[in-house]
Amino acid sequence: MRRWLLYLLAVIFIATLGVRAHNGIELRGSLTANDTEKQEGYFAVAQDTVLMVRPGSELHEWLKAHAGQTVRIVVEPAATR
Repeated sequence: MRRWLLYLLAVIFIATLGVRAHNGIELRGSLTANDTEKQEGYFAVAQDTVLMVRPGSELHEWLKAHAGQTVRIVVEPAATR
């Protein structure tokens, strides 16, 4: 009985991961970078994610302007045609 329950929980857990991967992920946290990192295009979100962007790009300018604020980043698969 216990083994069956463990298998069932494992299947539910793996299925949940598949659904989350299909729907995308969401990161929420403080966007931080010191002056050197800002110029080089390195930004941290929370404490476990680092974003690297091309210096001078539109995204780079946006991230520099919003450093120090709490941000939400959503990564999801592109829509297929």
